[in-house]
Formats: sequence, C-alpha cells, structure tokens
Amino acid sequence: MPFRFPPGGWLPGSTLAIITLLTACKAPSSTTIVPAAAPNRPAEQVAARENPTPFDAERAFKHIEKQVSYGPRPAGSAALGRLRAWLVEELKSYGLTVTTQPFVAKTPSKKFPILRMENVIAELPGKSPEVIIIASHYDTKYMEDQVFVGANDAGSSTAVVLELARVLAAMSPEERGFPHTLQFVFFDGEEAVVEWQDDDNTYGSRHFVERLQSTGQTKRIKAMILLDMVGDADLSIPREYQSSAWLANILHDTAHELGYGIYFPKTTHAIADDHIPFLKAGIPAVDLIDFTYGTDEVNFGPGGPENAYWHTARDTVDKLSPRSLKIVGDTVLRALPRIARAAR
Repeated sequence: MPFRFPPGGWLPGSTLAIITLLTACKAPSSTTIVPAAAPNRPAEQVAARENPTPFDAERAFKHIEKQVSYGPRPAGSAALGRLRAWLVEELKSYGLTVTTQPFVAKTPSKKFPILRMENVIAELPGKSPEVIIIASHYDTKYMEDQVFVGANDAGSSTAVVLELARVLAAMSPEERGFPHTLQFVFFDGEEAVVEWQDDDNTYGSRHFVERLQSTGQTKRIKAMILLDMVGDADLSIPREYQSSAWLANILHDTAHELGYGIYFPKTTHAIADDHIPFLKAGIPAVDLIDFTYGTDEVNFGPGGPENAYWHTARDTVDKLSPRSLKIVGDTVLRALPRIARAAR
C-alpha cells in the first residue's frame, strides 16, 4: 500500500515509523519533478578527464558478474554463503580487517520461519575513531516462481562498495583527505522474505543498529552512505526524501561539479531501505538509489512502468553499464572529504 509523502522537509519520527510500515519495498511513494538542465555530454566528458579518480569501473563490473555467477542469493541460502566467503576474502586482500555479524532472524514465512543471516563488516582504521559507513545489502529477494539473479539489486551496489573499499584502502589518511575510520558494511536480509511490511525487511541493518545501540557505539557513527541499484545503464539518482539533507546535498552537489548532473536530477523520491534504521537511531544517513530500472513497452505500452526489471528475471548484467558504476564511485570518492568535514 503506497503512501504519499507531503513535499518538503523531514517528517516526525512517529509519522516516519508508520509510513515505513506502509511503504512497499523500495517503492517511491511520491516523486516531485523539477526541470533539470539539458544533457551536456561534452562537459561531462571534460569534467571526468579533469577530475579522475582511481575507481576502476571495469573491475567493479566484474564483481557484478562474479556475484551473478552464484545464481539467486536469498538470505539463508547456500549460494549467499558462498558469495559471503568470497566477499570476505576479497576484502581481506585489500588489507582490511573483516568481521562478520551472524544473527538469527524470525520471519513471517511458513517455509522459512527462522533464517540465519550474517552481515559483513570491513574496517579501515583512520586517525580518528569516528566512523563513516559506506554500505550495501548483498542478498537477493527469494523468488519461488522465477530465477532472480539480482545483477542490479544488489549486485551493482555491492560491487561499487567493494571497489571503493579497494581504492580507499590503498590511500593513506592524508591522501584520503580526512581522519575518520571507514567501515564498509554489507547487510544481509534487506529483502522481504514474504512481503515488505511490518518487520519483514531490513533485517541486517536493523540488527547492525541494534548492536550499535546495545554497545554504546552509536555516537561514533558520523555518517552512513547507502548504495542500492546503482548500475542501470540509464542511470538516474534523485534525492531520497527521507535522507539527511546535508548528506544528500553534498553528494548531489559533488556529482554536478564532476559533470554528472544529468544522472543526479533535481527530483525527489521516498524509498524504504537500509538507511531507515540509522535515521531512526539519530545517525545521519543517505540513500543513493535509482528506482527507474527498465520499461516494459510490450506489456504496458511506451514509457511504463518505470521499474519493469526490478525483482524480475530480467535484472541481468546486460541491463547495466560500467559507466554508471564509475559515476557513482567517483561521486562518493570526491564527496567523502566534504562529508567528513561536515559530519558532527
């Protein structure tokens, strides 16, 4: 059942809690359209040449292909366990300290009432104990009636976070431009086991935040940057309505300064995702997500719906582009020093 958010500003906590329960999984309940500047491809290309980052889009794209090779990867599955083992070893190869956070989740599913889940956390120590988190979920939704390999959801965001981890681990704190400790977090169980309502969603991020609260670590976390569905060849990442405004502003402003403004349009959408538990805990968080993933003109005519590949067997590697991964990776890398200075 969708809920329309009123335009502008933050919603009271109690209202947000109600809305979160009503909103479909990652479903934008409203979109406010503001005319954007006309595409400027030459300017974008010049900006990319003048502002290079070490983010390797081809390497990130291969990480998507690797994930898809495991097949469907729902929470609790053997395939996700194999992916997790690869993910841990890959992160360790960058010189990061890697831990896992296993937990048991109760679900409303009669087939899977209890599922063992496991978050993956890679830490890059900085001169400061204060933490900036860059995160993605790495599970795919359980689909009984189709083969869903989740190339975009969540293969693309997992791949970008992996490549960001490699690039940042190769830098000194001085090269990074900020003293903060970085955590690269991969959440299990973001997807609903049955249907996105009540607590049947965001299992991993909710557990992660609960652990922060129970161990008194919440105040260490100064910002959380969530990536989700960022590989679409036709990339478009509006501002997520519930996200911390200052974080969203920095990321979108950075993208425009890099010449990527066409991919970060002046629109807003409201998405229920893994950033919500952080926001509820008072931790600044932002969600970078493209929720206009493919159209279905055969069944629905020209133009719609705007998210035809989401949670279908058509979410495959051929719908994605290394260029989109590069745009998102560059933007996050360039924005991090500014985010660190603004974090409080």
